[in-house]
Amino acid sequence: MGAAIVAMEVAALVLATSAFGMVALVVGTPVLLATVLVLVTLWATRGPRRRLQERRAALFDEDGPERGGLMSGFFEVPAR
Repeated sequence: MGAAIVAMEVAALVLATSAFGMVALVVGTPVLLATVLVLVTLWATRGPRRRLQERRAALFDEDGPERGGLMSGFFEVPAR
């Protein structure tokens, strides 16, 4: 997906350069570099985010009681 975004941006930059001349590079080049920087940053943080999500999922007990909520702790079942 990221490669497609960069490819479309390069195509737009080439088209703008052919239509407006070298002036289009003044705006287009920093935008292209910013897009690549954002994509590299997202790719680099994918692993830590996935590990964090797995760790949080391991801590969640599906069979346990519901935690929190609006009326949490308001009603208590008497022990018999």
